[in-house]
Amino acid sequence: MSFQTPTPGSAAALVLVLTIAAPAGAQQSPFLPDRTFGALVNEVSGDIAFEHIRWFTHYHRPMGGGEGFEAVARYVEQKAREYGLEDVRTIRLKSDGPSWSPRVGELWLIAPHERRLAYSKEIPLALADYSRDADVPSADLVDVGSGTSEADYAGKEVKGAVVLASGPVSRVMEEAVWKRGALGIVAFTTGRVPDHPDQYPWMRVPVQSTDKSKTGTFAFVLTNREGMRLRRQIADASGKGFKVRARVASQFHDPPSQSIVEAVIRGTEIHDQDVVLTGHLQEEMFSANDDASGSANVLEIGRALKKLIDDGRLPRPRRDIRFWWVDEISAEEQYFADHPEERRQFLANINQDMVGARQSAGSRVQFVTRPPYSRASFLGDVVESIVEALVAGNTAYLAAGQARGLTPGQPAGDDVEFSRPVLSRLGTRERYDARVIPFHNNTDHQVFNMGLVGVPGVTFTNWPDPYIHSSDDDLWQMDATQLKRNAVAVAAVAYYLATAGDADLPVLATEMYGRALERMSRDATTAMQMIASAPAGERAEKYARGANLVREAVHRERRALETVYALGSRNGEAARTVSGLIGQLPTDAMAEARMAAFWTAFTGEKYVPMVAVSPDKRAEKVPVFVDDLAAFLQKRQKIKRPVTLHGLMVYEALNFVDGKRTYFDIYRAVKAEADAAGAWYYGSVSFEDVVEVLESAVEAGIMTARAR
Repeated sequence: MSFQTPTPGSAAALVLVLTIAAPAGAQQSPFLPDRTFGALVNEVSGDIAFEHIRWFTHYHRPMGGGEGFEAVARYVEQKAREYGLEDVRTIRLKSDGPSWSPRVGELWLIAPHERRLAYSKEIPLALADYSRDADVPSADLVDVGSGTSEADYAGKEVKGAVVLASGPVSRVMEEAVWKRGALGIVAFTTGRVPDHPDQYPWMRVPVQSTDKSKTGTFAFVLTNREGMRLRRQIADASGKGFKVRARVASQFHDPPSQSIVEAVIRGTEIHDQDVVLTGHLQEEMFSANDDASGSANVLEIGRALKKLIDDGRLPRPRRDIRFWWVDEISAEEQYFADHPEERRQFLANINQDMVGARQSAGSRVQFVTRPPYSRASFLGDVVESIVEALVAGNTAYLAAGQARGLTPGQPAGDDVEFSRPVLSRLGTRERYDARVIPFHNNTDHQVFNMGLVGVPGVTFTNWPDPYIHSSDDDLWQMDATQLKRNAVAVAAVAYYLATAGDADLPVLATEMYGRALERMSRDATTAMQMIASAPAGERAEKYARGANLVREAVHRERRALETVYALGSRNGEAARTVSGLIGQLPTDAMAEARMAAFWTAFTGEKYVPMVAVSPDKRAEKVPVFVDDLAAFLQKRQKIKRPVTLHGLMVYEALNFVDGKRTYFDIYRAVKAEADAAGAWYYGSVSFEDVVEVLESAVEAGIMTARAR
């Protein structure tokens, strides 16, 4: 990359920054000074968080408004008050989904012999969510295979019977109950075997048919081992003589509701830039990791920070820190729909969803997302720096262990192999395998990053998780040490953002500038490899694609650095430093000139500038959101998702709508984001696919489009 020659003022600013932010070891972050690190490590307790998880797992809490959810919400509210957090309250919200509480579900095989097959008091997941009251003294049990096609029912009479099926419960309800008159379902799945044949998967029946003319009945859930055993027995008896008795008692609460439990640590001076930490309370009874771990950590972070502040070990932050325990995704969406003015109240969101995994169980990695490119922000680099420091300090390195032997009082043979250990007393001594990655969705931070909300958000989410949404997501595979490490990371990010001011801007901007150069270099490498690996006849097209990638990288990094101004004043020496660093970023022309030089070196051909041409007149349209989040939430299902376009790229196509970008601008931004991560991560992006998304949003009334 080429760079501008610094002006005298900007050069002086750069020297100032480099003097202040001398390179630190990889095990340290400029955003986590030793005082804060020591205070957090000494106070944050993974063992206390683990005990919260133990309590949460007593309750089946599949959705807001149900009795299990209400029980854990009361517990969180009580603990938040006990810990001295401020402004503790429960925010009641309406819900589009049902609020349901199970009482009891019991299924017996009564012929040809007697055996209890399912009992919800024993295993709550043995009764599918939304099952309705039923009392069936005796009914034939008919095996219908998958239960999802006409062929599954050929020659079988299921009216008035209960069916055994291994297909999706919603489809079986449609085919067996609504079309053919079956009473209910005994379900199991083949999707989690052979490694986990004794898992109870979390299932739910549809509340009603699409046309709302029929209601769901009930379904009992078996493990794969038990389901296959029953299937073999029925087959051995030629499908004859198997009968069951079923009883279900449950309650749908009217009107359905959900809620957010909120607590605050009040800042000293700024009350319109809240840092909000989120975790979701609703899940099945077990759900120790998803997401009792995140909810427990939010509670423990609140306790620890408040105690550190009350004890005088950390100063009270300048900005408010909010703590939210929610009904996943839907609660935040409803909150912002009800309170659209609150969208401007938040500085950043840090979400925790699955942060307690013992990583050796299932080979899980603690992934931490950056914000999406549409929300490029200081948040991504602050999180990345702190997480990388904790990873370096909690990974055993041969050379580092030898180096510690050179320090008096710290022999190489110390029983702690890590240079800056973060360990819980009852947790493992496993390393901290955490990695910062490009954006992904499917949990609470997605609401904050959404275009009509516009708050940068990240999430801590471990993956893969072979135990998610099953009876195996229980306490046995939790690790108090990983809980603590993730809590320290989140607390450190939140505290830094809540305290940052003018004095912090030079160091922050320097770190972001350095990381920006690294990212732009990676993008340039990707762009050049596109050309180098392409057949000669495709190189021109690959050049245009690579040039777009490096141009958009410049735009992304400029947007990110400009967000630093939000943490301080736009005047004064610190702001001039930020401005000077922004001025050192390459321009579009500089970025493409580097690509042109590579083209000439690689092909031996003289570079001819390539002008980006809009494919058609639609490209010049400028979409503008209708600023009505409630209407957006109601109409968004009308947006067409092209079958070849990744859902996250659909999300980003909408997020890049700002009233200034054209369809073609948005396509180029989304295309670059996908190319930067790779087709294996985000798939491929075409202009036609992006236009289809935007045009369908206009047709749905979510946005308007005007000529440039």
